[in-house]
Amino acid sequence: MAYFITLLKLFTMYFKIGLFNFGGGLASIPLLQNELEKNGFMGYDEFFNVLSISQMTPGAIAMNTATFVGNKAAGIGGAVVATFALALPSIIVILILAKVLQRLEKNIYKRAIFFVLKSLTTALILYAGYMIARATWILQNKVEIKTIIISILMFGIAYKKKINPVILIISSGVLGYLGLYIL
Repeated sequence: MAYFITLLKLFTMYFKIGLFNFGGGLASIPLLQNELEKNGFMGYDEFFNVLSISQMTPGAIAMNTATFVGNKAAGIGGAVVATFALALPSIIVILILAKVLQRLEKNIYKRAIFFVLKSLTTALILYAGYMIARATWILQNKVEIKTIIISILMFGIAYKKKINPVILIISSGVLGYLGLYIL
């Protein structure tokens, strides 16, 4: 019985996240963190470890997180339920919106709504970046200078050179590894 309650809790939580997840994985970080802590699936530090792994593995961050958390909470069944629950609202909304947007192709209100949604998404992504920076750059009340330097360096390279993110991830890992011994 406890197993089915956990599955129901996972389904409800991830359905809610999927329903209100505007702007993709990074924009959903505040909602993900809040829901996982509130429902007792994981704390602040563990969440950011899972988030790091989810960013490095192929696929959407929220989906990877759902699969990992679901598996941790209830095994394979939990992974399937959490991942399905996260995707289900998008599937439903896309099917409905496709029909509606076809009818409103040149509607001024539609353009206004999309303008606001883009602004909201930008704000949520900036906030997620702030949360990740704070959790990564300050560990146990100590500022991690090496991490800040690597972050700024990778941002500069990504911004100026438009290098493949996989190369940036590998480069960051190498710099981090070397930084343990050099800096």
